[in-house]
Amino acid sequence: MKKALVVEGGAMRGVFAAGVLDIFLARKQAFDFAIGVSAGATNLASFVSQIPGLNKTIITDYATKREFFSPLRFIRGGHMTDVHWLWHQCRSQLDERQATVATRTPLYVGVTNVDTGQCDYLQANHENIDDLMVASCSLPVAYRDQTRIGKHTYIDGGVADAIPVRKAYEMGAREITVVLSQPLGFEKPATKGSWLMEKMYGHQPALLDTLLRRPDIYNETLAFLRNPPADLTLNIIAPPAGFNVKRLTMARRKLERGYKLGKIAALRSLKEQRHDQAA
Repeated sequence: MKKALVVEGGAMRGVFAAGVLDIFLARKQAFDFAIGVSAGATNLASFVSQIPGLNKTIITDYATKREFFSPLRFIRGGHMTDVHWLWHQCRSQLDERQATVATRTPLYVGVTNVDTGQCDYLQANHENIDDLMVASCSLPVAYRDQTRIGKHTYIDGGVADAIPVRKAYEMGAREITVVLSQPLGFEKPATKGSWLMEKMYGHQPALLDTLLRRPDIYNETLAFLRNPPADLTLNIIAPPAGFNVKRLTMARRKLERGYKLGKIAALRSLKEQRHDQAA
């Protein structure tokens, strides 16, 4: 029975998953493959490379710098969130520690195809890893560029499939651990600022349609998590109700607490899984 690890994105909310994955590394949790989008993909890059603590460093030390997040730069026509800069800080750390993405755990990254509006799932390798990570983290509006990979152009994978659990199921996984970035019970509200989306992406109609339908797509995935197929075992790890890290939270105190909450949630989940297996 294939085991898969799925990690949701969520920008700075990814600090929760960073804590979860560090516990998984410490407890030597193994999976047949992993799928992530956006911050979930970058978190998984460090996980499959088996480098504990790197995700926490990237989020709390690098992502809080002005080089990454700058509303003033955005007003002047640049990126609000420079994901290219941030990923290459992570990549330099991976290189220094002689880590590779060609580990025992294959990593698939979800990216939204601007021509079709659908999510493509590409396996990370040495040739595409940089473009894949930048593309998957390219938040609409906040990051102005679109990344070309092969014959297609991509943006944030979370647009078309924020929690790629159904893809993991289609790939044959029958035990899936899902790490969310929102507390259980959360549902994505209706899209705001549709006029801005139409202004920026009106020339890409398939992408615009997906952007406007994003809440429905997300909430349909939540319904799948609540009512999975009979042959699927789900281990869902979600932040507690008190998790107060937002998409662009820059307060290190909140980020540190979010990381600790991830570690606590992972330990609790592993304990519950052992209890279920013993029962």
